[in-house]
Amino acid sequence: MKTFSEGFFNVSKFIQKKEVFAFASPGDSRPILHVCYNVNDPFFRIMGVSAVSVLENNADMAVSFHIFSDGYSPENADKVKQLAEKWQCNCTIYLLDMTPFEDFHIKVQRFSRITYARICMPMVLQSLAERFLYIDADAMCISSLKPLLELDMTGKAMAAVSETPPSVTKRAGYLKLSSGKYFNDGVMLVNVPEWRRQRIMEQAFSYQNEDPKRFLGQSQDVLNLVFDGKNYFLPAVYNLYGGDTDRDDGVIIHWTGRRKPWQMVLTHFDELWRHYLDISPWDSITNILPVKEPENYHDFQQWGRFQKKKGNLAGYYKGLFWYVWLRLRYKCNF
Repeated sequence: MKTFSEGFFNVSKFIQKKEVFAFASPGDSRPILHVCYNVNDPFFRIMGVSAVSVLENNADMAVSFHIFSDGYSPENADKVKQLAEKWQCNCTIYLLDMTPFEDFHIKVQRFSRITYARICMPMVLQSLAERFLYIDADAMCISSLKPLLELDMTGKAMAAVSETPPSVTKRAGYLKLSSGKYFNDGVMLVNVPEWRRQRIMEQAFSYQNEDPKRFLGQSQDVLNLVFDGKNYFLPAVYNLYGGDTDRDDGVIIHWTGRRKPWQMVLTHFDELWRHYLDISPWDSITNILPVKEPENYHDFQQWGRFQKKKGNLAGYYKGLFWYVWLRLRYKCNF
């Protein structure tokens, strides 16, 4: 495992600059909820929707956002400022120096090392927050997060939701985790002092320069190796996977699969995501149909069924037509 020189884990080595947009009232007496994201520039709009969903469903808390990025445009910074001003909250953008992360593996080339930024967040926020909630940009809040402020995390550095049973079996087995447990790191409630005391960041960084074949994923595998089941496991409602669930008791909906709500609208949660985009400072998206490619034939079937559920029979038959035509093209390879 990789070792590090003294002084490597210093905030000054990680943060190149930060921009603070502070619009919260100084006399605000509401409890403070700190929420963190890590995104590259193209994902700022997606992250913005997630932030709006948190604000819209947690008006009884003073929300402070911390956005970690490997680079962002002035336009996106201005949108973040607009968000902070409109909802009277605080937003801080941290521009990371990615040099300390360069020896972490990239499992899929289209992914970014910015995913590893979540590992250093407790170091950066230790003077600001006792705990914070990390949320993936492609997750949406639909209910109150206040219970997480009251959760007893004594001795636990982090709380997260377990992956689905098939994923746990596959991934915990692949990583040879002694606990047989495996969590999804797309939503994490972090106990900052305990994270620092247990040296989670330092342990995670020690997995740099490992053979990429050792992992099936990126930051999620590394953090599961560090915790090996010793984290707190949250109820599934705090990270409902796939975005196509019909459950109404959810708190956070997380689009972990291939399709995303900014690509197509197949469920009422996709519609809700579009609503939060519409009221955000970022531009709206008008398309609701999947791309008419043969491999998307299942999406058109689901789109048609959703239209039928809404009473739109014309939409149902439109979806059915494209499902049959694209399925035929897919099966016949033309």
